[in-house]
Amino acid sequence: MAFFETCQDVACVEDVLHMVIRSISQTSILASFLEQVNLICGCHIFVNLLQRDYEPVRLLGLQFLGKLLYGVHSEKKGPRFFGLAVGRSKSLSESQKKFVARTQPIFFAMSDRLFQFAQTDNLRATLFDVLLGGASPKQVLQKNNQIEKQKSKGSNSHFFLPQILILIFKFLSGCKDGSARMKIISDILDLLDSHPMNIEALMEYGWNAWLSASVELDVIKDYKSESQNHDDMAINEQHFVRSLFCVVLCHYILSVKGGWQQLEETVNFILLQSEQNGASYRSFLRDIYEDLIQRLVELSSEDSILISQPCRDNVLYFLRLVDEMLVSEIGNKLPFTASEFPGDLLESESREVPSSALDKGSQQLLTEETSRSGDAVVLIFVHRNTENLQSCTPRNDEHINNESWWNLYDNLWRVICDLNGKGPGKITPKSSASSPSIGQRARGLVESLNGPAAEMAAVVVSGGIGSALTGKVNKSVDKAMLLRGEKCTRIVFRLVILYLCLSSLEKASRCVQQVISLLPSFLAADDEQTKSKLHLFIGCLLYMRSRYGMLDDGARFHVISQLIRETVSLGKSILVTSGVGRDDHSESGGIFRETGSIHNLIQKDRVLAAVSDETMHMKTVLSDRTRQVEGLGDRINETLSLESCNKKAFDDDLQSVLTSVLAWDENRKVALQLSHEEQQQNVAGKWIHMLRSLMDERGPWSATPFPNNILRHWKLDRTEDSWRRRPKLRRNYHFDEKLCYPPSAGTATENENSSIVNDRSSVIQLPEQMKRFLLKGIHRIMDEGGSESCENDSNQSEPSFSDSPADIPISEVMRSGSGLKDVIQEKSDSSSVEMEPSEVLVSVPCVLITPKRKLAGRLAVMKNVLHFSGEFLVEGTGGSAVFKKFSTSKDCDPTKPDSKQNFVKWSSNYDTENRTLGDNMESESNHQKTLMKVKRHRRWEIGKVKAVHWTRYLLQFTSIEIHFHDSMPPIFLNFASHKSAKDFGTLIVATRNELLFPKGTSRDKAGMISFVDRRVALEMAETARDSWRRREITNFEYLMILNTLAGRSYNDLTQYPVFPWVLADYSSESLDFNKASTFRDLSKPVGALDLKRFEIFEDRYHSFSDPDIPSFYYGSHYSSMGIVLYYLLRLEPFTSLHRSLQGGKFDHADRLFQSIEGTFRNCLSNTSDVKELIPEFFYMPEFLVNSNCYHLGVKQDGEPLGDICLPPWAKGSPELFIARNREALESEYVSSHLHNWIDLIFGYKQRGKPAVEAANIFYYLTYEGAVDLENMEDELQRSAIEDQIANFGQTPIQIFRKKHPRRGPPIPIAHPLHFAPASISLTSILPATTHPLSAVLYIGLVDSNIVLVNQGLTLSVKIWLTTQLQSGGNFTFSGSQDPFFGVGSDVLPPRNIGNPAADNIELGSQCFATMQTPSENFLISCGNWENSFDVISLADGRVVQSIRHHKDVVSCVAVTADSTILATGSYDTTVMVWEIVRTRTSEKRVKNSHAEVLRKDHVVADAPSHILCGHDDIITCLYVSADLDIVISGSKDGTCVFHTLREGRYVRSLKHPSGGAVSKLVASQHGRIVLYGDDDLSLHLFSINGKHLASSESNGRIKCLELSKCGEFLACAGDQGQVVVWSMNTLEVVRRYNGIGKVITSLTVTQEECFLAGTKDGNLLVYSIENPQLRKPGLLWSSKSKSGVAG
Repeated sequence: MAFFETCQDVACVEDVLHMVIRSISQTSILASFLEQVNLICGCHIFVNLLQRDYEPVRLLGLQFLGKLLYGVHSEKKGPRFFGLAVGRSKSLSESQKKFVARTQPIFFAMSDRLFQFAQTDNLRATLFDVLLGGASPKQVLQKNNQIEKQKSKGSNSHFFLPQILILIFKFLSGCKDGSARMKIISDILDLLDSHPMNIEALMEYGWNAWLSASVELDVIKDYKSESQNHDDMAINEQHFVRSLFCVVLCHYILSVKGGWQQLEETVNFILLQSEQNGASYRSFLRDIYEDLIQRLVELSSEDSILISQPCRDNVLYFLRLVDEMLVSEIGNKLPFTASEFPGDLLESESREVPSSALDKGSQQLLTEETSRSGDAVVLIFVHRNTENLQSCTPRNDEHINNESWWNLYDNLWRVICDLNGKGPGKITPKSSASSPSIGQRARGLVESLNGPAAEMAAVVVSGGIGSALTGKVNKSVDKAMLLRGEKCTRIVFRLVILYLCLSSLEKASRCVQQVISLLPSFLAADDEQTKSKLHLFIGCLLYMRSRYGMLDDGARFHVISQLIRETVSLGKSILVTSGVGRDDHSESGGIFRETGSIHNLIQKDRVLAAVSDETMHMKTVLSDRTRQVEGLGDRINETLSLESCNKKAFDDDLQSVLTSVLAWDENRKVALQLSHEEQQQNVAGKWIHMLRSLMDERGPWSATPFPNNILRHWKLDRTEDSWRRRPKLRRNYHFDEKLCYPPSAGTATENENSSIVNDRSSVIQLPEQMKRFLLKGIHRIMDEGGSESCENDSNQSEPSFSDSPADIPISEVMRSGSGLKDVIQEKSDSSSVEMEPSEVLVSVPCVLITPKRKLAGRLAVMKNVLHFSGEFLVEGTGGSAVFKKFSTSKDCDPTKPDSKQNFVKWSSNYDTENRTLGDNMESESNHQKTLMKVKRHRRWEIGKVKAVHWTRYLLQFTSIEIHFHDSMPPIFLNFASHKSAKDFGTLIVATRNELLFPKGTSRDKAGMISFVDRRVALEMAETARDSWRRREITNFEYLMILNTLAGRSYNDLTQYPVFPWVLADYSSESLDFNKASTFRDLSKPVGALDLKRFEIFEDRYHSFSDPDIPSFYYGSHYSSMGIVLYYLLRLEPFTSLHRSLQGGKFDHADRLFQSIEGTFRNCLSNTSDVKELIPEFFYMPEFLVNSNCYHLGVKQDGEPLGDICLPPWAKGSPELFIARNREALESEYVSSHLHNWIDLIFGYKQRGKPAVEAANIFYYLTYEGAVDLENMEDELQRSAIEDQIANFGQTPIQIFRKKHPRRGPPIPIAHPLHFAPASISLTSILPATTHPLSAVLYIGLVDSNIVLVNQGLTLSVKIWLTTQLQSGGNFTFSGSQDPFFGVGSDVLPPRNIGNPAADNIELGSQCFATMQTPSENFLISCGNWENSFDVISLADGRVVQSIRHHKDVVSCVAVTADSTILATGSYDTTVMVWEIVRTRTSEKRVKNSHAEVLRKDHVVADAPSHILCGHDDIITCLYVSADLDIVISGSKDGTCVFHTLREGRYVRSLKHPSGGAVSKLVASQHGRIVLYGDDDLSLHLFSINGKHLASSESNGRIKCLELSKCGEFLACAGDQGQVVVWSMNTLEVVRRYNGIGKVITSLTVTQEECFLAGTKDGNLLVYSIENPQLRKPGLLWSSKSKSGVAG
């Protein structure tokens, strides 16, 4: 529909219409199509196709609408469309409709649109095509003729859409071609004749339109009878019009009960037109009557249909209508007037026939009664002056002299005869030789008058002439039914008078014969009215005989006399009874004094009563007809007004629907556009990833292979570990080199660097075969690469590659548009789950808050992903005003279309077909460049959601922060209202739980999460508090938890996590943690640490007086965006943010962060500086170093500003400073006093009286609830307050309302390596159980079980006995329970596993790894000769999965701590990353009468998620961490390569300091990496960001390296047979533990910090805290164990 509305290509629209019409011709497709159309709002949305300028489109649109409108009925079986009936009609006897009914609005709309253009034959043909369901009238008639004999009356109409008749008749009224008009009417007539149901359909749906159209035709407006009309074409057209009226009305008269109503309404309509537009319509109506009567005569001659119902009732009423016409048409042509009654009736009769005279008294009474009757038009009893008689004779009237004028009345006699069972009753023709002559009939009439009066009496029966003449209409009864009892209708007597007065003698004679034949039935009744009317009728006949008897040479006298004689003869019984009942003494007596005279039969009182009744009847008839015509006019006007309103309402509704549909379509297009842009964004990201992989220092096409001396620039990697630390840096490919130079030298330096880059670019070019290979290989890379949805805002999608020599300009490759175009087109077929379409559950506007920018867009929740689509960048704070910029549309729902969204037009940065990315960057404005760098589309897997927190933005609870597993950085979203944020967060949680734990399955409540609102946050805070008190978590962990629950976020710089100053000594050479003066007073806020300065704050607090602003101690805050940028100045992206805040440049050097001691001193002395620290002070040394070589300016003393000046005790090492600061945070002094600081920042001293007492009051706008921003109407004021809140600090959410408890005492024995390493000793020796003796290659701990693998691939599993298992509770120590550790019995006895090892590999601990899944535990084994690695069940030792994907022997394996990812290294120099699938399926079968379980295990994915390259030699060791999102691989060539785990992105490489092979490596969760090489027998310590920190000789070959669970200690063992513990901060030896003089080949460290070591001869050594009770006899566990504990 939207396409039809908006497309301007008429040829395209025409083609689409052809296609759609052909398609919906199939019933199944039509049903589906209608279902979808009805969901949108109905078929009327296509009506605007009819107002297209191009006629073929209009006609096709008409056909299209016709199929839909008919299909609505036939497919849906619904009786109505837009509240009106559609489809095939029902019989009018079943569903009667009023004449003036409201026509369907859609057809008015179709008519208005179609007929604003010129009418053509094509339009006419199309209208009939729609009417007949795709056929022409000729085809329908031919088909009808073929099956005419088989067709039954119950079959359906030929009119598939009869409502289209409205348009056909509208076409007819506007057609100027007479031939075309006649063709239309002729076709309709043929169709009507072919089937009666067509007639009913026409009457039901098109009769109103036909009436309106017919009276507008010129031949009807200027209607002339055929005798007066000399235009043959006009005569023919009139004939067609009258024929259509005749066919339809005759059908209703003959066949439809109540058909007289349609006839009457039609007559009323024509009479209304006559009153409004002239008398020609009356002539037209008379001819319609004539045609109907002629048709009735023809039909009655074949079958006696007039005496059966419903025809008889309808004909009776039709005769009444003809009677009314007769009254109005020829009343003034009869020889009577309305002014006076023929008082001389008896006198005139006496003159001509003396024997018939009445007495004078009777004349006088008749005259008086007539005068009292008023001016009513009583056509029978009127009088014309004698002098006017001759002028009114038939011989002087042109129309009456015309023989054709009498045809109507001649045929009317035949109808009347048939009604009374006297048919055929044909009037004798003139040429009939057998008929008596006029003279003979006249003589017979004269003789008949001599009968005695007594013989004229007759029995009067009910329903005689009286009821015929005086019947009154009961409005509550069917009018036609009231006429059933009439034996003689009134028109009979009017016809008698008409013929006797005005017709020729021959016609008058035939009339008398007709009446005589009917008299017996007319005079059957015997009531008073019949008697009165009989008297009146005889009197009138006597009067006519006296007035007209002398015409035709006296022959007319005899004709009338015959009728009088027959009437008296047949009515003598009535006349006699009326005479007997008369009072002879009455004043009016004397009529029957002469019984021999006919005049004596007439009673004056009865005549007068009959005159009165007739007068009242005529008044009633005339007034009723006038009222009906006027009522019809009023109804028509009312209907026209109503239709006008309905039309306007329809147009308004149509416009509304169209607007909604177009908006919905626009949204759909926008969605498709956004989807396309997202695909392009992902393709570009993968393209960049691929290019960097190929061209970086480890890539095959690198211009600067590793190692090299090129300075690379870095920025913060937003990946968070489980403690919410962000320790890693990532490559900054968009570093601005200008920032490394003073502003004055920037231009020259830039030009110089630019020339260098250009020189490099000109030298280094990609070979043509590399280009082809690049474009060919991108398809596979796109499939293998992951989404970059979790990258920094502008990193992945920024299309610049010229920041380093490794990123060679690739414009030539990018210009290969066809290749990239294929990539983009085929991206829709990618197997990436993230791009699969999914149902949108809900979509709302929000603002994505990141440190670098605020991006407004819409967040959609789907079943498996969250999808954010950016619309525009937000300037300023991004408060409530930003949501007014969103479009007003709601969610996109096909059933509820949205209004059009005003999406901001973004300049696409992926238009690689016409321009390169570099060209785009150069051609766009600065603002567009910013937009182009923004990654608009983000997707996050709902299944990886870890927590959803309801938090604040600008002190309003309008935002949520979503945390993810796998170290994915959280996202911070701000919504328009509190409710939206809470509802949306709740929906995300519910969707996540339903996805991971569907209904109907066993739900793991531990895996389900809850929406973290305030209540849940408080509960979580209390849980964390208890854990902290029990020393289960560190101080750093606890503070990060509190910051998170208090709404502090890395994403929002205005509420960055806050940490305390813990040290006060920044000037000593060394730190003494045993002195209280070393530490800051944590019970006071920073502003109160210095007493002298505090006096100033206190004085201000007490002296401050403002009616609107409460008193405060500190005007600045301890945490704000400025403070964060102050500390992190040297680290991107904070460098750019700082410069942006300072107007595009660095602040003055003396005001920048330059010294730890100076900053702390300033916090003690400056009244505007009370800032605390940020988390980076306790884990990230890189922010203290100007590693990117920024030119930060020169201080006033002339010294350039560079790295941070560190305290003396840091020895110039940022790493040492961070380590000592962290050590201070975890010290006993801080642990004992940290609860005081928590009370100030997060607890009860944050607000109220305790805050005043603690001098902890800040400016009021830093507190939640200080102002009601949501209800603030002043936009300027609200904006100003939001700016102040955003820039000057926000107090965290208050978590605790009561005093925070103190931390519990330390438990040294729980962490012996930290508190008492000397307490650990060799406590147990478990001898070898294998024969022959073989070295223990691997020791692992999984789920309280010890996994042992010996040389020869013998696997055994034993129980690890601890105090935890003995007590059945948590791992705790108390005075009543001494620790105990040991090895228990076998869980899995020794057995051989796996395939034989390859000849060229030396098996060791690097070849094995354990992993734990919810269902089962497994061992991963590699080194097989067939280049595979095996997954072995620890339950039964069976190989459940063997995977071969490497091209050479798999040399090492590693598993993440949470057992979600497996990494394998190979001799083929690649590392593969595998996802661990945590589901298994089982099925049972019966074999040998025993049930056996066949397990289809899918523990590891069939294909790797990443294939990591970069090494040039065998991979020797691996480390993988989901917490740090890193894969580190060591190689035989002495290099270590770092890749990201989620994306497989290359990060950096390390070279072994001695250049030898990297034999082993370990890495801690704190970002410390230790490499060991057998060549130099030394340990080398590196930071996670590649900085070499320390080296230490091992004094012997090391066979195994293991880290303690806390990550602070490294345990190693080897040829010397000792276990040596090193510090992971300095590589200093902490403790050496002697063994039994045997080479130690394997080692592990338990959670309790015990050592399990395997020796070369197969012994297992246990190093643990010595238990004195074990020295007592009889306490060995071996007494009850199959395999005892060696102690």
